[in-house]
Formats: sequence, C-alpha cells, structure tokens
Amino acid sequence: MSFKSLSQKNVIVVGLGISGISVSRKLIKSKVKLFGWDDNYKTREKAKILGIKVKKIEDIDFKRVDFLVLSPGIPHLPPNQHISAKLAIESRCPIITDIELLSFLDEKKFTIGITGTNGKSTTTSYIQYILNKLNIKSQACGNIGTPVTDINFSDDQKLIIEASSFQLERIHEFRFDISVLLNITNDHLDRHLSFENYINAKLKIFNRQTDNDNAIISVDDLNCSKICDNFKNKYKSKLIRISTKKFIKNGISLIVEKGFIKIFDDIHHCELMIDLKDLSFFQSNHNYQNLLAAYAICKCLKINNRDISKGIIGFNGLEHRLEKISKFKNITFYNDSKATNACSAKIALSCLENIYWLTGGRSKKGGLHGIGGKELKNVRKIFTYGEASLEFKKHLVDMKSTEAFLSLDDALKSAFMNAMKEKININITLSPACSSFDQFNNFEERGNYFKKIVKNIT
Repeated sequence: MSFKSLSQKNVIVVGLGISGISVSRKLIKSKVKLFGWDDNYKTREKAKILGIKVKKIEDIDFKRVDFLVLSPGIPHLPPNQHISAKLAIESRCPIITDIELLSFLDEKKFTIGITGTNGKSTTTSYIQYILNKLNIKSQACGNIGTPVTDINFSDDQKLIIEASSFQLERIHEFRFDISVLLNITNDHLDRHLSFENYINAKLKIFNRQTDNDNAIISVDDLNCSKICDNFKNKYKSKLIRISTKKFIKNGISLIVEKGFIKIFDDIHHCELMIDLKDLSFFQSNHNYQNLLAAYAICKCLKINNRDISKGIIGFNGLEHRLEKISKFKNITFYNDSKATNACSAKIALSCLENIYWLTGGRSKKGGLHGIGGKELKNVRKIFTYGEASLEFKKHLVDMKSTEAFLSLDDALKSAFMNAMKEKININITLSPACSSFDQFNNFEERGNYFKKIVKNIT
C-alpha cells in the first residue's frame, strides 16, 4: 500500500490504537511528515517504540498541517470535542479517518461499502465468505476490526468495508463502487446529538458515487424507504431497492415459504430458491436481510445465480451475534454481546422462546425505548446488570419479572439457578442493548467473558 501523492505532506494522527498505529506506519513508509498523539500515556510510549514521533497537540501549528487523521471514536464536534479537532477546525485543517486515505492510494481499488444501524458486520463477513468461496479475491476491513491500512493489496482484489457513522461523517472525497444501506434506527445519538445528524452521516456513503456505481438500500424500515423516495434528486448512482417484507417492482425481494428462501429479482429478471436446511446461520428476518444484501452485491458484480447459490451455503454467522455457546440440561446459552442497542436486542428477543434475558451495561441515549410488552412476549424473566441495571429494571419490572444486579457474573448466576428449577427448556441470552464500557473495553471482550463464565458454571 503506497501513498506517493502524500509524500512530504504534514499529517497529524490522533488516537494511536490499532487503526491509528496502522495508519501512521503506512504513511511514514510513504515519506509523510507525521506526528502522532494519544491521550493515554502508555499508548503514546508504545507508539514511540514503534517509531512514531509523538507531539503535544498544543505544540502543533495546524495551519501548517495538511490534514488530521482522527480516530473514529474521538468526537470532532461539541460538546465532547477533542482539542485537536477544535484547533484543526479553527485553522481550516481537514479532519478525516482512515477510510478517506484510500482516495490517496496510487492505484484505485474496487470498494464495497456497507453501513446501517444493524447487520453491517454480518453482511460484510457474508459477502467476503461468498466471494472467497468463488475464488474472487476480497478482504473485509474497516469497522469490522481490520484497519483498511492493514490490507496487503493484490491485483483485482475487492475491499469490503464496514463503515460506521463515525467513519462516514468524515469522508470528503472517497467514493465507493457499491454502497449498501441496510437499515436506520436510533443509535449513537450521544455522539451525533440528533437523529437527523445520524442519518446524514450514514448517507455520506453515497455522496461521491457516479452513474457507473451502485447503491443498494433495503426499504424494510420507514427511514430507508423515505431515503429511496428522494434518492434520484440527490445522488447519481444506480439505486437498487431490496426488501424481505414485500415484493418490489424493479427491485429485489425475498420471502420464506414452505422451507425455502425465494428471491425474486425484478431487475435481472430471474429467481433464486434456497433450501433452509442448507443454511448454517441462525435463521431470522435480520439474517435474511443480510443474505439479500449479499445477493444484490453479487448481482452488481455480475455473478450468476448458480455460483451465488454455491457461495451462500456454509456461512455460520458471526461470533457474538446470537451465537449458540453450549447446552446444559434444559438450558441453552446464547451470546449476543454485539447487540449494543435496543433495536439489535429486539432481534434476539424475536428469534427465541422461553428467554431468560441478560441486559445491561452502559446505557445509550434512548435506553430501552421501543421494547415493551409486545417485544417481551418470548421472555420469561429478565436479569439487568451494570450501570444501566436500575434504570432498565424500572423500565421493565411492570411488564416482566425483573431482578437487578451489579455485575454480569451475578446476573448470570441468578439466571442459571432460576433456569435449573424450570421444567421446560430455557434460553439464557446475553443481549445487552447497551455499550460495554462500564465493565469491558468492547463487546468482544464482554462476549468472551460471558462465554468463560458460562463454561465455569456448567
């Protein structure tokens, strides 16, 4: 990966985690004049060992900086605006993330961008699985965990980029060849401050597309449906509507009927039928949406239906996303740690029966808004924990039997003891509807810890 066009440019990288280190080392190799900064002392010292020059933000003249690469998780606007962003904006210095750097590559790469409130990671992984199975070189990267600057590019390789709203809001020139919007519901309002700002950040995935590019949008929620209605007035790319809820004229639709998935493609005038027995992932509406998006991407890549059928089979889904951990007597344990908002947790609650629901962590703006009696019909008991424990108990206690605990450990132990007394099969399900930051560094750490304590008690 080379950025010769950036040689001798002055760049500041703030946030020296995995992505920040990767960006810094790649830019230094391209002879960029670079300084880095991280608010954490230990992280700064680690960066120095790796050959990155560290400089205090207050000592930087941003009028002489070509751009600031700011970690997606660091706010660039008030009320929690980082000092580097404040100084950059005052000096009219562009603020970007690592995805934008791809626009400076010496050689343009074919990119597929995938965003949405839920399902991004699964769809990103699914399309990589299909393409690699069909011997089409591809690599998943971005918000899914692998920094885009960590990719060792090869000829004809396709990049499948999971793009969060935090990354998209700082895109200026970068263009995706195929852009996918899966869904939009309330999330990250603590960062974006309003739902409108959140939607606008997501929509930047279409901004630079030309009439040779493709935009795939699911119309299964009202917000995305409204975006489609006004799409041609704002964007140049070819719009492909998809739905798992209704037939779409001049679009692509999916229904589940008599043990089969049927895809009706009114764009390419063809149909595809898949036996549900051949699918390895958890069968639910949200996964059908992910499958349909993957199908639409394949058609944009001119892959025939016979090959798509081969590629689709065998995908097992993602770790931490409604992941079946183990079974002990009458109890089955599910790890859905990736459910960091109420909308995502609702999906898990709709997929299982006789649920003992473990929910909690650090509450997001909106909390459990949208989860009421209807959404709890499959839930027998609720066990809240963490910072949100009492808040969530107050919301839920009048609808279902609810107990509150300080830690995930205590919540699981109580759920396990109660489930052992039941005469029916119980699904103990961690689906937090919260961020993990009260007790864990990320949802992966939370999910792995849950699997560890499940193993210990069984």
